[in-house]
Amino acid sequence: MAFNWRKFWNNLKGLGTDDEHKSVQKTDVLAWDDIHVQNPLDVVVKKLDTLVNDEATFEIESTSNLVDPLRILCEDLESKRYEICSTMLGKGGCWVTMATNEDSEPYHRVIAPDDVSVYNLSANKVYEVAMVIDRKTIKRREYTLVRHHVLDQNGTLFVYYYSLDSSGKEVVVEEWEHFKNDNIAFHNANHIGVTYFKSPQDSNGLESFFGVPLNFACEEEEARFIEAKKMRFAEMETARMKLFADESIVLNAKDEKGQRRHDIPEDIYTIRKRAGVDGVLIDEFAPTTRYTDYRQNEIDAGHDYEDRIGLNSGFITPPEYTAGATATEIRTANAKTISMMQKVRTAMYNGIKDVLVADNIFLLLPLDLWTLKVDWYDPFENPAEQWKRLLEAKNANVAEDEDLVLFLFPNLTLKERTEKIERIRANRATDIASTIDRMFIGG
Repeated sequence: MAFNWRKFWNNLKGLGTDDEHKSVQKTDVLAWDDIHVQNPLDVVVKKLDTLVNDEATFEIESTSNLVDPLRILCEDLESKRYEICSTMLGKGGCWVTMATNEDSEPYHRVIAPDDVSVYNLSANKVYEVAMVIDRKTIKRREYTLVRHHVLDQNGTLFVYYYSLDSSGKEVVVEEWEHFKNDNIAFHNANHIGVTYFKSPQDSNGLESFFGVPLNFACEEEEARFIEAKKMRFAEMETARMKLFADESIVLNAKDEKGQRRHDIPEDIYTIRKRAGVDGVLIDEFAPTTRYTDYRQNEIDAGHDYEDRIGLNSGFITPPEYTAGATATEIRTANAKTISMMQKVRTAMYNGIKDVLVADNIFLLLPLDLWTLKVDWYDPFENPAEQWKRLLEAKNANVAEDEDLVLFLFPNLTLKERTEKIERIRANRATDIASTIDRMFIGG
């Protein structure tokens, strides 16, 4: 017997809403996706995203072939790590859920917070959420495809699709009607089926669930930095050299209306000397710029902005000079940045694991068949020193061949890495046997 979705939605009751949940206070800062201005937040997000995710690898470890579809989804998350992280940091959060393409192949859809509505939230656990997963314009009218998730009190997850017009009214869009065949209920799921990556930026206690972007509460520092940058540009524009040519040496021409005009290139202006006044035919105006003062003012404002976000210099200001510094000195000079990176990586790891748990539900797999392994690259550590430490650990029997192979070849899959280690051990065994044979022959 088919599940009666209409009756289900009409009788949906009992899902609590967190009345104590606060909506975060709006601050007058730049939006991360504002591409029409020189956006310092976008610069910071891109650099921090690169530091966090460069050469990072996500891997499912399991001896069961049943989790092979989950391995593919894990690889998909790894390929989308930059997109997920930048959206999380720039907008305060990011939603990720499993979907299927036209060939019924699973992948992950990354959804910005603006396209998601949370209807029921209790103790920071989501019980009902709706996500816009597609948009379409038909005869100049906007339509959206919505995927609705509901987790009831018994732990059953219901997934339901419907289409809306621009007024929010449910309508029929023929191209999306096939999605309704995917309406389904997952018993004993105990999970909403979608994961929220929350930005680790401190919200000053104003936001317990949704998180805030990196530039939260930075309106004063951000405004000062933007104004300082504008002042430097204005100074350079004002101080541009200008030439003033005597009218007697300027060519004349006619415009489209037949009016006579001076035919002169850009940044050259005519000057009419008074009768009896001698002088050169071309004068120049080239004032001394105050670039250094304006640039220092911009750098100081940038340092305040970075500090308020929780970062060291080097994002929108020049990095500190570290030539000849030891690894310890470099890490000390970047302590705040390293701390923020760790927070972001923790948020990413928790989110990635939760997404895979949700995928596990959709794939109808047991949860105890796999574990998640994430390897992060440390951009503030000297690779030579790290390799030396790994070799010392290997010689002390506290590191394995796999640790060394993973360090040298981080992009190998688990299968490729296992095969490589087996070949290394086989070659090592052959070399040892040959050495022993030579010893006996020589004896």
